[in-house]
Amino acid sequence: MSETPGWTSPGSPEPAPGPSESGHPAPPVPQTTAAPAPPHPGPAVPPGPTPGPGIIPLRPLGFGELMDGAFALVRRYWKTAFGLSLVLACVLELVQAGVSWWLHTSGTRTEAMFDGYYTLPLEMLAGVVSTGLLTPVIGNSLLGRDTTPKQAWEQARPHLGRLTGLALLQTAILLGSLAVPLVPILALTGATMQPALLLLVPPAVLPAVFLWVKVSFAAPALILERQSVVGALKRSWHLVRGSWWRMFGTMLVFGIAVGLLAGVLTVPGAIITLLIGGGPADIYATDGEAAIGIGVMAVCGVLAKTLTIPLTGNMLGLLYIDQRIRREALDLELARAAGLPGQWTPAAGAPVPGQYPPPGA
Repeated sequence: MSETPGWTSPGSPEPAPGPSESGHPAPPVPQTTAAPAPPHPGPAVPPGPTPGPGIIPLRPLGFGELMDGAFALVRRYWKTAFGLSLVLACVLELVQAGVSWWLHTSGTRTEAMFDGYYTLPLEMLAGVVSTGLLTPVIGNSLLGRDTTPKQAWEQARPHLGRLTGLALLQTAILLGSLAVPLVPILALTGATMQPALLLLVPPAVLPAVFLWVKVSFAAPALILERQSVVGALKRSWHLVRGSWWRMFGTMLVFGIAVGLLAGVLTVPGAIITLLIGGGPADIYATDGEAAIGIGVMAVCGVLAKTLTIPLTGNMLGLLYIDQRIRREALDLELARAAGLPGQWTPAAGAPVPGQYPPPGA
């Protein structure tokens, strides 16, 4: 059975005018004027944050993106990152070498067993300072701006006094939270000669771990938001509220990864020191052997700290930015500050950007 005359299936060409199979002329095809096509609107721009002008996307970051971002910042701005961290690493290792030499010449074997812990307060201070000094690099990178070592120093120098005060206060808080529960436990263990009491040490350090996470964002807040010392600590405490476990897990996993990286660089020095017997814990080493061993460990330590200090500082800075994006829609502020195209307006129910200036502003 043939199709109805004059009907065409969808998508088929229109029949030409002329006689149809029925013997009657086909009705003329009405001539219509096609409406002009609307102008092409161009590529669609999403209403929300896009990858952004820098190497870090302007949106909430997953753990893998935080890891990649920390390494990417070091690769992109290696002169600035390594220039700042090399100075701190040399200072730390010079102090460590002095402590190791003192332990070799005047310390006991028991004291030498804790060789790596005597400089812990100084390393805490350096950690806070390095995070603050590297924060302008992170803030500028989010806006697509490069930062030279000179520019990073010029941006951080006005805040150096407050940053030093913050480092001292933050270190005192963390050391105090460690000393208050640990000193009585260690003293009681030594007085009673009961090693089982050392089982109380792990739960005793939990308050220090809690505080360490809560105040980790103080240095970025002090630099980027121009906060006071106390205000930066309060600001960090507020930002971590409700997200402590996520922050702790991210910092713990990243810390383990950075520790393994540092171990790769320091283990060769430890092996050399062990072979020549020049460690501070070896009371039978000669002064020459000790000097060589301490020197080798210092060189390896400088290499390890030069690489790991900026990685840790970048991770804390990115976590701070990520948390502000999640809680205060900072990505919208950054997009406007970077001059990105599109309708950068928050969706219904989205948080309103905070009153603090965007990084790098």
